[in-house]
Amino acid sequence: MILAAVSISTLTGENGILTRAGNAKEQTEIADVKERVQIDILGVQEENQSGDITKGQLVGILEKYFNNVPTAEELPDDLSELDLTTKEEYGSHIIKISDIWNGTFSWESNKTLAKDVLKTDATATEESSKSPYVTYNGLDCRVLYNDDTHGIQIITAESVGDVTLGYGDTEVEASDFTYDGTATVNDNFKKAAASYNNAVDTLNNKAKTYMDEKGTATDARCLGSIPTLNSSSKFQGDTTSEMWSGTYTYLETYSWNNKFKNTDTNHSEDVKQLNDLGLNASSGYTWLASRDVSSISGDAHFRVRIVNSSGYTYSGDLCRVYSDGTATSDAPIYGFRPIFLLPSNVVISGGDGSSEFPYVIE
Repeated sequence: MILAAVSISTLTGENGILTRAGNAKEQTEIADVKERVQIDILGVQEENQSGDITKGQLVGILEKYFNNVPTAEELPDDLSELDLTTKEEYGSHIIKISDIWNGTFSWESNKTLAKDVLKTDATATEESSKSPYVTYNGLDCRVLYNDDTHGIQIITAESVGDVTLGYGDTEVEASDFTYDGTATVNDNFKKAAASYNNAVDTLNNKAKTYMDEKGTATDARCLGSIPTLNSSSKFQGDTTSEMWSGTYTYLETYSWNNKFKNTDTNHSEDVKQLNDLGLNASSGYTWLASRDVSSISGDAHFRVRIVNSSGYTYSGDLCRVYSDGTATSDAPIYGFRPIFLLPSNVVISGGDGSSEFPYVIE
């Protein structure tokens, strides 16, 4: 019995083997969290190129490791009284944040950065949490993307006006389309065909006209164009270089092959994001900077895609060619929604992201 008591004490006593092992495990887990947080803080300070950090940035780091992290507005300047509990995967330990970092918020300390608040969450129940509201250049916008491959992109909440393509497109001329076949075509058809070939650039350039003169946004594009950024952290524009050709005899007979840009599916990512976040326009149809070709034995249609308020995509005909050698054209008019690319250090000067009080870009 004496030997048993001594053995139990050796294992479970205040200085027992199991107690010491448990304490060592706890200290290792705490040290691991502290190191992770400090590395993340150093990364942000380096990115800021000033050795400083904002409250919003610190909150974003703490939320990765701790529960019940206060908002940037609630975060005190003095962190000595802030004790947080690590998430379960980090051992559920209580840690004093000032033991990790207790510097001063000297770089834009009283301001909120766009990258910290203009985020998206398709699983959120609150509309403003799914996609915050933001005002840019006098336009009501919503957040469409905020990640490494897209940067921060905001889209107008509704169409800002109508755009005409086809033979009503004022950005092209009949001479911009060359046709040397035997079908009879007029200048309206040539303008519509040129409008089809140039549609992506035309719509993207239209978006740039809505950028503010201060240069707050670094680029702009039309909904439905390529959403990811290139190596220069700009929108990629029209990358379609292949020309379309079909197998029906009349296309060869009247030399219609290789006259029109190829179809693409660049719109699909934007449309999915709109649907996931509930950001479709409240009514009507909106242009997508994406081409579509439909060819059957009787005719071939050259179109630009549109999306409706329910998130379904359709195509607006710009021109058609027929098996008997005739050709016709249209001048479709639909709404237009530009998308703006914001740098991560853009400052939010007011608002809370709700529809009543949208974030305001300084």
